[in-house]
Amino acid sequence: MTRISLEESMDKFNIERRKYLRYDTEMKVYFRVKYDIETRVKFKVLQGESTHKYSGLCKNVSVEGLCFVSKKKLNVGDLLLLEVYEPIIKGPVVMEGQVRWSRRLPGEDGAEDVYHTGVKLALVNGKSVPDSIRLDSKYKVAWSIVLDSLFGNFAAMVRKLKKRKWGRARRISPRKGSTPAR
Repeated sequence: MTRISLEESMDKFNIERRKYLRYDTEMKVYFRVKYDIETRVKFKVLQGESTHKYSGLCKNVSVEGLCFVSKKKLNVGDLLLLEVYEPIIKGPVVMEGQVRWSRRLPGEDGAEDVYHTGVKLALVNGKSVPDSIRLDSKYKVAWSIVLDSLFGNFAAMVRKLKKRKWGRARRISPRKGSTPAR
């Protein structure tokens, strides 16, 4: 029987499991639990009940998923219909995905608890996320319809960046130029 030291065990535990980079963001997100919608259809028709839409704040996105914070407790495996609102885009980006994890964060000073939830996306505006994933071999960056829909086309972003001087760090606004980092 092989024994593993505590340090080796911790190293294995802390291995990064993410396949893709995360891009920090703050976008409004509204979501419905798909199961709730499907089971309430008959009830809605008979009783006139509307399906509930929850709100949250998207904290980061990746090639195939997103993380948001909300007051709604969700369960692993829940199917979600999401509407993400990027300030520059008119109207929502419609997404479908499945909850992969959800963690409760206690509210401070008597405030309500909030939940950080990770969602693996299947569809964006009706198009398959897995089928859209591609790697830019020159820049070694993975991109997909998720990022295209929220940040714009990667190739167009690279063209804009090439026109800029890289003398100082900048935060790039994907659709409207840049603003200096603070």
